[in-house]
Amino acid sequence: MTLIFDSYVAALGPSTSILENRKNCQLNVGLRYPGGFQYSVFSADYRGYAALDKGVTGTQKSTYYFSGQSQQTSTQTDFYGPMSKDYLIHDEAEVTSTIWSPCGAQGLLNINSQVRLTSTDSKAKGVLTTDSIDTKFTQKIYYKWRKC
Repeated sequence: MTLIFDSYVAALGPSTSILENRKNCQLNVGLRYPGGFQYSVFSADYRGYAALDKGVTGTQKSTYYFSGQSQQTSTQTDFYGPMSKDYLIHDEAEVTSTIWSPCGAQGLLNINSQVRLTSTDSKAKGVLTTDSIDTKFTQKIYYKWRKC
């Protein structure tokens, strides 16, 4: 499954509002799948751009969980300044925290995605986006299937 977001950009700097330091998106995805099967999110690809001054840390994190279940799993990548480049990263969820959809029912998958910037230097600048050319964030999610 591929998700594309417009204008998903976190920014940091002396004249930038603190509200711009973190962007968040909560998605609820209903997948149709045959009875007798379950699925799990096991990895995700992220594509974007990071321009960070020295001392700036950027974080791209997604947390996955199914409605009605308390277990969740996350993928996360941290970027450290100084840097200025496009990125394509592949994150895998920890095997010990794999979550499975309900067996024999359609489970609503919740995805909480965020990009954020932090720095102890009040003069430092940074931008963490998810596509350097057309300001679109692309996230590919890979599933694992099993019989119930």
